[in-house]
Amino acid sequence: MVTIRTRHGALSSLLLLCGCLTSEPAPVPPPDLRILVTARTEYASAGEAKIHAANLARVPVRDVEDLGAGRYRMVLVCPDTTTCRTAVQRIADDKFFALGVDAEFPGARQRVPVKPTREASR
Repeated sequence: MVTIRTRHGALSSLLLLCGCLTSEPAPVPPPDLRILVTARTEYASAGEAKIHAANLARVPVRDVEDLGAGRYRMVLVCPDTTTCRTAVQRIADDKFFALGVDAEFPGARQRVPVKPTREASR
């Protein structure tokens, strides 16, 4: 027989678990960097995209998610912030792999390469 106290405990536990299932990914400790890559072609698996991104970035890649339509979220594992920025730039520079790369720097999301301001482009 289940008592009221046990039911409320089970319900509370269930609510806590559901709270963990949000659409926002967990925060990444610095200097690691989460990026969103829009690939030129859709890969058969996220593993293939991970291998290609790791080869371009020259740093380890983890937690790859296939978001559909050729978009992949992944985390670059770097020893420092400068290495991460350079790795992201290498991925963005390969136009055969990436149409675009969004990097989630602490506090802001940034498109790489950064678009020049209107004044700078004149």
